[in-house]
Amino acid sequence: MSESGIGWRSRLWQQTMIRAARSSLLSRVMEGNPLTHRLSRRYVGGGTRAEALETVRALAQKGLHSSPYYLGEYVDTPELVERNVREILDALAVFDAAEPPVFFSVDPTQIGYTISDDLGRANALRIAEALRQYPGIRFIMIDMEDASYVERTIALYETLREAGAQVAITLQAYLYRTEPDFERLASAGARIRLVKGAFVAGKDIAYTQKSDIDAAYERIARRALDPDLKTAGAYPIFATHDDRVLDALAPLIRANGWEPDQYEIEMLLGVREPLQRRLAQEGHTVRVYVPFGTAWWAYTVRRVGENPANARFVLQALWGR
Repeated sequence: MSESGIGWRSRLWQQTMIRAARSSLLSRVMEGNPLTHRLSRRYVGGGTRAEALETVRALAQKGLHSSPYYLGEYVDTPELVERNVREILDALAVFDAAEPPVFFSVDPTQIGYTISDDLGRANALRIAEALRQYPGIRFIMIDMEDASYVERTIALYETLREAGAQVAITLQAYLYRTEPDFERLASAGARIRLVKGAFVAGKDIAYTQKSDIDAAYERIARRALDPDLKTAGAYPIFATHDDRVLDALAPLIRANGWEPDQYEIEMLLGVREPLQRRLAQEGHTVRVYVPFGTAWWAYTVRRVGENPANARFVLQALWGR
């Protein structure tokens, strides 16, 4: 058993898939091969804005809300950054027509943070300003990437909030720093999407055993439901597919008086769909993360990388099955 607590094979698989996700050569090969597109269909809501909107509408018919995300992370040229920003701005106009209203997710590295903080910040402010004309989009959700971006991402969130933008932030329970970060931001009334974290980090900054990550997530999630944070205006979003945790939180949600419009549960498109529907039927607000676009490789391979058992999806795609 490795330090990850889930076996050295799992950790090696995750590290390999992260490297694969960041390979520009693999991205070109996989995204340019029609046979491998089947790999993305499980997790991606469409190649175009129109297709993604149809996915969002199909989810709404099942009682599920959506958080669209335009695929294109870790881009490192001004041209690709500007293309991403323009695609996001055009997408806001399309998803303004969605019902119920969506959140729109944005990665810092897709809007300039791989080049400079100033560029990323300026583009985030462009997006936030455009959002003001689209009442069908509740707010921009800032995704959290690897540990090297945490401080900068929190600073971006605070800049946008000070500018009066409708904005939320993602925090990752696997990092030691997340509990104090959560406490500070939630006490100030932040909208926070809490995830366990899909990246690999060392013992110096992160929990590496699954049991410790799970415990940290549940500890922060329980704190998120304290009545004083509701009074402060905090809006918790529990992004997990762990039904054990969600079932444990349900009595606390009721006991502390949280209404369905004061918190959410979020899951990924293509993952545990029966659980999504069950939770929605039980009265929870359930939101589904809906990636779309043609640059699907990095996102999809990270989803596959979360579990070695998912290797079969890669092999089936490569073999055209």
